[in-house]
Amino acid sequence: MPRPPLDARRIDIWHVSPGAIADPAKIDAFRSILSPDELERLDRFTHDGSRRLFLAARGTLREVLSRYTGVGPGELAFRYGVHGKPSLASPSDSPLEFSLSRAPGLAICAVASVPVGVDVERERTITGALETARGFFAAAETAELAKLPAARRSAVFLDYWTLRESLSKARGLGLAADRSAFAFTLRGEDEATVSFGESSGENAADWRFYRFRPAAGYRAAVAFAIGASQKATIKIRRLFF
Repeated sequence: MPRPPLDARRIDIWHVSPGAIADPAKIDAFRSILSPDELERLDRFTHDGSRRLFLAARGTLREVLSRYTGVGPGELAFRYGVHGKPSLASPSDSPLEFSLSRAPGLAICAVASVPVGVDVERERTITGALETARGFFAAAETAELAKLPAARRSAVFLDYWTLRESLSKARGLGLAADRSAFAFTLRGEDEATVSFGESSGENAADWRFYRFRPAAGYRAAVAFAIGASQKATIKIRRLFF
């Protein structure tokens, strides 16, 4: 299959339902391409659904990156940053940036040639949304959430959550991100803007964001460093086996 085109203005997002790999033959095929450390992580899961989700996510990541690099999915090797951000160790000359996320029933990954992060969450009622926001969100985000009727809070909470997670992943910070270091403002149905604290060293104009629903019952967000003057093309694809 031809390699998908990718340039600095294009973000590709792939997703797959773990149910799509219920076939025992596909499960065996996915297991065969995982590295020893991935297999060790897989075997730590005691719940069958969690094991299948992890397998779908890691297998999907390898299958997708193989399409861009031309390297077999089992031959890819990863390295991890201080806060866990993955990058390709082999092939070492690949310019690809990528991010992986999973939620019950869905695995998703984003691929780009610029820093990128993606996060997906299953839509659900968030009990104590305001209390949780006070511990994880910026004060301005929590204040906006408090203005909303209770019936809307869960959806907006998930929008903030996925945006914050996607940006933290793109910056390579993960859980180390300071909740007060940046704050989001939601724009329309799918966009958002961010503001950073002076000490962050980040320029808000460098970052773009997109909120979307990869499948019914899920909310997701992608963050990427492309700059305000660039027009991005986002392609959302479902991975079939």
